[in-house]
Amino acid sequence: MNRLRWLLLIGLTLTLLGAYVALRSLRDGPAPALPPSGRLPSATLINDEQPLAPFSLAGAGGKLSNADLKGHWTFLFFGYTYCPDICPTSLTVMAQVKQELIRQGVAAPEVLFVSVDPKRDTPEQLGTFTRYFDASFRGATGNDEEIAALVKHLGVFYQRHDKGDGKPYAVDHTGAIYLVDPQGRLKAVFSYPHDPKLVAADYLTITR
Repeated sequence: MNRLRWLLLIGLTLTLLGAYVALRSLRDGPAPALPPSGRLPSATLINDEQPLAPFSLAGAGGKLSNADLKGHWTFLFFGYTYCPDICPTSLTVMAQVKQELIRQGVAAPEVLFVSVDPKRDTPEQLGTFTRYFDASFRGATGNDEEIAALVKHLGVFYQRHDKGDGKPYAVDHTGAIYLVDPQGRLKAVFSYPHDPKLVAADYLTITR
């Protein structure tokens, strides 16, 4: 099974994610700094050798691309501002993770929230939404064609239930948080639901 099909399964099943880590471990050797069990409580190591597929999204401060992921760690999350539960919960968790890392004297990763509902989520609205959770968080969006390569690379799933009648609609989407390394490569995936203390601890283990 190729890497793309493995990544597609990330948002669907935690069990297969664990199997993926085992296979990567056999092929590439043990991942650094793992606990004795060889597994992390909340994350699955990916250690992708290829940078994320080229993308260009619109943010409140202008265009965002792969270049904006270079030189620092990034938590990447997909959703929409009208999301009633997973998105606000996950952004709250990421804010708590940031505070926990700061408390331990560690620089926190940047957070990028990508909306898969560009019809309702303007770049300006996304900026307001993300700043509600933390002033440093950024939001961006793009149409299906603009985010296609990125979501395909990561295995992100989303489906809008818009009937075109002007009524509110929901968007099904992957609830995972993706950790991107300073070279712009996928490093690990944190599956939903997220515990801020476990995420912070696993982040420290991965990045040491």
